[in-house]
Amino acid sequence: MSVISGTAYWASITLPNTTFDVDGVYTIDICQLDDKNKDIVVQDNLEIKNIGDERGDFITAKMKVRRKNGGVNAPPKVVDSKLNPITETLVGNGSKVNVSYRPFDWTFGNRSGVSAGLNSVQVMDLIEYKPNDSISEFTIEEGYTNDKDNDIPFASI
Repeated sequence: MSVISGTAYWASITLPNTTFDVDGVYTIDICQLDDKNKDIVVQDNLEIKNIGDERGDFITAKMKVRRKNGGVNAPPKVVDSKLNPITETLVGNGSKVNVSYRPFDWTFGNRSGVSAGLNSVQVMDLIEYKPNDSISEFTIEEGYTNDKDNDIPFASI
């Protein structure tokens, strides 16, 4: 088991991401790795990614909700700097984190490699993700509201 420090991106650690897996996957990109943390990752035989964006050098740690045998994995433990549990707060991009993972070997078809299995996350500096941030430039005002969903023309045929 290893622990590295970095900056969180695309963290789905209190709720699983179901975009590509119906059962869900807990996942986090640990980004902007410094030399000390890159050394740990290299010793674990993990591939350091860098696609030229603000994430810099990073790895992804993940854990599927459901195991191959049908059992369900317990969610990763997520705690704050004082080890208090975080259960409902969404960790946003740019949060500073310490991540515990276990390297594991995998094979799929003709490919094989080593991946990081997510164990737990300690949030050192939180930037909370709020799903409505994409429209935060607006404020609630008086005016038109779309609250007449039951008044659809031609709906009762």
